[in-house]
Amino acid sequence: MTGDELDEYAAISRELGQFMRRMTRMQSRRADPDGPALDRAAFQLLHRLVADGPARLSTLAGDMVVDLSVVSRQVAALEAEGLVVRTPDPADRRASLIAASDAGTDLFNRKRARFQQWLRTMLSDWTERERADFALLMRRFNAAMAAHDEGK
Repeated sequence: MTGDELDEYAAISRELGQFMRRMTRMQSRRADPDGPALDRAAFQLLHRLVADGPARLSTLAGDMVVDLSVVSRQVAALEAEGLVVRTPDPADRRASLIAASDAGTDLFNRKRARFQQWLRTMLSDWTERERADFALLMRRFNAAMAAHDEGK
């Protein structure tokens, strides 16, 4: 690697570190008027259920790239808040399907709308092209991370 390439990786590393620290701090400080506080993992699980519909615990664990015991605890916490429901799986009555409840779907939609409004505020002085480029680069970065995580 050349000196310029090392500088680019150092700059990216520094910016990613700052981004993660700022997001963590913002999430921990933010009062949440939209009902029960959801940590990032619970919000992502609820997002998966709202976006893609009911699933078995094992499917959710695979989708969320976590151990079955982890997703089981997350589902139990969401269930205790009334944000998800279990129903028998018609394909195998011994298994359950986990689905977002109406309250869970409503909470997710309100939280997502609030976050998107925050993004609009944060990026209000960016051009449409800059926002599109940023989305494209984030998508590529996330895809690269996923491929690396999956050993590709």
